[in-house]
Amino acid sequence: MSETVEDLNYDFNYNLFIAKTLLSNLTKQEDKTKATRWMKKLSSCNRTVNEIKLRNDFMYYLIVNIQHGELQSPFNENPPQKPLPSIAHLLPGGIEGEADEGGAFAPTEGGPKKKPLIYQNSPDGGAFLAAQPIPRCGAFCYLAVVARKPENEE
Repeated sequence: MSETVEDLNYDFNYNLFIAKTLLSNLTKQEDKTKATRWMKKLSSCNRTVNEIKLRNDFMYYLIVNIQHGELQSPFNENPPQKPLPSIAHLLPGGIEGEADEGGAFAPTEGGPKKKPLIYQNSPDGGAFLAAQPIPRCGAFCYLAVVARKPENEE
């Protein structure tokens, strides 16, 4: 699925809106400040398509942290002043690789980790699922019903 910069920016802006809306889930004021600083940093990361995709991944994990009501690494610290590709290893699950100065991503040994299959097969790349509350314990279930006309209908 080919994603345009316009689609990636739309996804980011949608997730940014969700993150701002969910900030009240954070009980500590310092966590709210750190989350806001991360949002500002991520908003300025848009030099290359790879950086934009990485920015969207960071935003996804920031939303997950905010939903849980507690910031975990790397969001429990202020965002580093380094370019986003150079801190990709901080993502949960780690992106195995290093970015060059142009933002191109070069995987290291073992190759890059793939997104979960449900995100790969989702028409929106998992944006809808990222916006849903995730229980601290138990299961998360997602069911979609789609109506289509029968192919042999006259």
